[in-house]
Amino acid sequence: MKKALSVLSIGLAAVLAFTGCGGAAASGSAGSGSASASSDSPYLCSSEPVTFTFFNIFDNITFNPEWQVFQEAAKMTNVTLESSVSQSSSDETTAFNLMLSSGKLADIISYKQMSDLEKLGHDGGLIPLNDLIDEHAPHLKKVLEENEEFRKIATSEDGNIYVIPKLQTITVAEGDFIRMDWLEKLGLEVPNTVDELYTVLKAFREQDPNGNGQKDEIPFFSRQGTKSFNDVLNLWDAHEDFYVRDGKITFGPMEEEFKLAIENAIKWYSEDLIDPEWFTRGSNARDILLGANQGGYCNDWFSSNAEYNDKLADTIPGFSFLPIAPVENQKGQRIAHTSRVGNPGWGISSQCKDPVAAIKYFDFWFTDAGNDLINYGIEGVTYTRDENGNIQYTDAIMKTDKTALSELRNYGVQYRIGMIQDYAYEEAWSNDIAKEGNKMYEEAGYVYTPIPQLNGELALKYTTEEDAEYSKIMASVTPYVTEMIQKWVLGSEDFASSYDGFIASLKDKGIERAIEINQTAYDRYMAN
Repeated sequence: MKKALSVLSIGLAAVLAFTGCGGAAASGSAGSGSASASSDSPYLCSSEPVTFTFFNIFDNITFNPEWQVFQEAAKMTNVTLESSVSQSSSDETTAFNLMLSSGKLADIISYKQMSDLEKLGHDGGLIPLNDLIDEHAPHLKKVLEENEEFRKIATSEDGNIYVIPKLQTITVAEGDFIRMDWLEKLGLEVPNTVDELYTVLKAFREQDPNGNGQKDEIPFFSRQGTKSFNDVLNLWDAHEDFYVRDGKITFGPMEEEFKLAIENAIKWYSEDLIDPEWFTRGSNARDILLGANQGGYCNDWFSSNAEYNDKLADTIPGFSFLPIAPVENQKGQRIAHTSRVGNPGWGISSQCKDPVAAIKYFDFWFTDAGNDLINYGIEGVTYTRDENGNIQYTDAIMKTDKTALSELRNYGVQYRIGMIQDYAYEEAWSNDIAKEGNKMYEEAGYVYTPIPQLNGELALKYTTEEDAEYSKIMASVTPYVTEMIQKWVLGSEDFASSYDGFIASLKDKGIERAIEINQTAYDRYMAN
């Protein structure tokens, strides 16, 4: 589950050898390559220009010091970041492991898993930020005092803050979309229950709604198939991982809901209602299936799903792919099981020679100026404001052959740092369909978020001993669950005859102890 943990002990030894007993070694350097800020800038973090090395590979994109957002920040703060890894690097896990084992840490470190960063903090590789925040980061301190979720995510189980996270201001993320033009053509109503959804998907498969005379429709598809089967399981309130029910941590595959969901998934797959390439098609599923006028229904981001109505308007006459409320499960509940989650942000390593300037730089991103830069880019270049202060992106962002988000990222917008992500950044490039979908889910309260998450991983806080034990258990449990779900759905293993053995194997692998550890961590988190 957390590959980087295998080298953390080695990395700690190397760090201690490099720095002495927890002492800071010189690494951030003043001068060379640094931008010089105006002496009257209200955001100065250092009287002299300073450069910090920065480890960050986010969504397979290595930090680029030439991005205009960070160039502008350097002009205001006197702090320049330079990447500690090559621009050709894209494998975050491998690069992180190499950094740890080398004993030479970047001054500032970001990584995809909060638990690994906090483990590095426990081992002495990242410094506690509590006192630095109190003394030198008033904007960040204010957010920590006023935003309970932000404070809980940021605070390790030992009471220290090692990492400043990236969080969102909205919980709604993904929703159900269906081919409304197909429903109209076949004389069908929008499905309200999971059984009605089955009927609709069956009609999509059997009644040729794309009108080409071929039985080529793919009723239910997903981009997440290679990572997760939860889009299907969630229809019956089932899960392939941990879940909270009535304040108690459960493990989805051991619940009755899971059995019902798998039995139905096997049926749906055998009837070609679920994409036969669910587990292999990958992240281009929407482009392929919607573009070919074959895809009927999926759960995905409102902002990006809605864009296909504009993209395909000229090539597929009448194309209408619209959001609908989550269908009622067998319990009569409407639940959107996916929610907008944050990402781990960044921490300051024990080898950073000027942690005061670094924490002041962290604080800059919580000022109005820093917030605007990281959320929207450069005013007049990537965005403007109307007379009411609303964000409007320029043609450089909106009128290209790429998505608005892809263009914004070319400037450094929304990169993974400690920040509060403002939904206004997404709203400004979302069309009306996406906005209405978000509004529908938010106002109806469909989103269920009982377990804190960052980057799709549990954001619970573990002691060093708990983390080691839990990681060892889940390293064998997680791939085993994934493997068995695929075998059952694809028909290479009989579910009815193998499920009891599956549960026995989970117990042999230590899943009951993993549940206990997570319950302890969850109770601790909620009491924080």
